[in-house]
Amino acid sequence: MTARLVFVIPVRHHRSVADWTVVQRNLAATLQSVSAQTAPNWECIVVANTGAPLPTMPAGCTVRHVDLPLPQMPDRMHDLEAYYDAVRHDKGLRLYHGVRDISPDHHVMVVDFDDFVSCRLAQIVAARPDAPGWSVERGYVWSGGNLLFLHRDFHRLCGTSHIVRRDLYGSLERGGRPDMGAIKRWLGSHIFIHDDLARAGTPLMPLPFPGAVYRIGNPGSTSGTGGLLSAMIPPRSILTQPHRALSRLRHFRRVTDAIRREFSLPAAPSDSRAVAAMRQTGTKARKDRSRT
Repeated sequence: MTARLVFVIPVRHHRSVADWTVVQRNLAATLQSVSAQTAPNWECIVVANTGAPLPTMPAGCTVRHVDLPLPQMPDRMHDLEAYYDAVRHDKGLRLYHGVRDISPDHHVMVVDFDDFVSCRLAQIVAARPDAPGWSVERGYVWSGGNLLFLHRDFHRLCGTSHIVRRDLYGSLERGGRPDMGAIKRWLGSHIFIHDDLARAGTPLMPLPFPGAVYRIGNPGSTSGTGGLLSAMIPPRSILTQPHRALSRLRHFRRVTDAIRREFSLPAAPSDSRAVAAMRQTGTKARKDRSRT
């Protein structure tokens, strides 16, 4: 069967990561998740620098080698915008090399090398092969424990969040050369494509189920995210916004066997006691505020 959904995974330059074994381990887990699709109409392209040690590719997954230079990353503490621009430039170019030759009637999903995807994605694309695509508006955030956070604006948060028909990206070239403006905006970043396609009259549909898991707390990631509880409920918010903090507690979910199977999540130690402690602290903060 001709592939209709192509997962494209950009992998950072191997000389930009302190511990490459972490990247290899996370990429192997991501590939296992991608290759667990319940429908056969998919393939996966991993884009990595020549010479980067990679895990064994499962059936249906291939490597596209590139020779991109080691990116010079500005200090994010001094110039955050310059840092993000450099990330979008490097990631965008990697994805450009993975996306450019994909058939215009196929669908593309960018997958970060440490995230997980639902096993039902190829199936939904097979059912609607002519659709513009889907936004993963609901997805999970996970830091490796036995809890996830159900995020209801996931496509604004995580790069593994859009399925787009290839022709809607356009050529991604100008004058026979890569169009870096389009590449950085639509491939290097995930925050523009949803609204841009809606304005163009080809809106993405909301995926009717949580479609991906955003792994945080990964030292090899460019996002710099921390642990699950502190990322989703910053400790200061327990005192300053106790009602909101307690409301967000309702978005935590246990990693059930069904969720673990759907996303191919690896086994993890329990972290439910941490949430119980957070809930107790939040309740106390709410009582304290009621006295002021």
